Amino acid sequence: MAKKPEKSKLDLNPNAGKGSGKGGALKLILIVLVTFVVAAAVGGAAAWYFLVMPGDRPAEEQTVVAEPLYLPLEPPLVVNFSGSERIRFAQVGIVVMARNEDVFTGVERHMPVIRNNLMLLLSQKTYDQLVTSEGKEVLRAEVLDEIRGVLEQRGAPANVEAIYFNNLVMQ
Repeated sequence: MAKKPEKSKLDLNPNAGKGSGKGGALKLILIVLVTFVVAAAVGGAAAWYFLVMPGDRPAEEQTVVAEPLYLPLEPPLVVNFSGSERIRFAQVGIVVMARNEDVFTGVERHMPVIRNNLMLLLSQKTYDQLVTSEGKEVLRAEVLDEIRGVLEQRGAPANVEAIYFNNLVMQ
């Protein structure tokens, strides 16, 4: 009988002598596939981090608009004005809107001047001007300009954003 060739104790690969290339090709495909999956996961994580996470954005992107604050001018203004054939009266409730408390400090500090100027402004109006919605909008713009003007003249913050009439009664 023929003797079997002896295996070397150092030969750890049992397929070393068979010459089949399937094991090497399978390893190469597996390495390429794992590399592709890892690269896709890293790219997806980076895209999620930069696009979805709210992280530190520049100040332009994180502009926070302050909540509006309101200050009614109490008591409502009562003025007389010219009407057709007789003297008429108007009671006007005005609310100032701003987004900064410093503006209200200035309005309260200079309230006597503001009320005086608004009384003079309202007393120059006629019934026909105030009865239409267009006339009321014009008056609203004039009151806003007057309040801003008083605050600017006195060196107070004049960032009054809007004024609103919460009542306007004419008789």
